[in-house]
Amino acid sequence: MVFYEVLGLQGVDMTVTERARVFRLLLIEDDIGRVEDFRAWLPSWATLVWAQSAGSALGVIRRDTGRVYGGVLLDHDLEQRAKTVDDESLSGTDVALALVQHFSTDVPILIHSTNHVQVPRVARQLEDRGFWVTRIPFYDLTEARFGAWLDEARDIWDEL
Repeated sequence: MVFYEVLGLQGVDMTVTERARVFRLLLIEDDIGRVEDFRAWLPSWATLVWAQSAGSALGVIRRDTGRVYGGVLLDHDLEQRAKTVDDESLSGTDVALALVQHFSTDVPILIHSTNHVQVPRVARQLEDRGFWVTRIPFYDLTEARFGAWLDEARDIWDEL
C-alpha cells in the first residue's frame, strides 16, 4: 500500500529523461493545512511529492535514493496521519537518519517543524553529515521566505 501522493504532474506527458530532471520536493508533513499552504506557494516548475507520515517517508526515501529530489521539506512530529502501530513511534528523527543513509548531501533540507526541542538536534545531525539545512518554524514561514529557500534549492539543482 502506498501512502504518499505526487502533486503536480497529473496529465503531463513527458519522456523518462524529462521526468528525471523535473524539480521535485519531498514534503514530509502530516498536517493537511500545511500541505495546502505548500501547494499554494509552489511555482509551476516544481512538483510536490507528499509523504503523509514518517513510515511513508521512509519508504519513499529508500525507494528514491541519491539525488531524485531538489529539496526536502521536513516536519518532526508526524503522528497525526500514522498508518500503522510502528508508524506511531516514528518521527522526523527517524526520517533524518534515513536521509543521511540514502540521499545525496546535495539535497537541501528545510525543517519547518515547530518542535523547539528536537529540531536543533535533527538539524545538527544532518549538518554534521554535510547537508545544507535551513530551519524556519512553520509559524514563521511565509510564501516569500519559502520562495527564497526554493530559489536557492533550484540553483543547487541546476548546477548539478
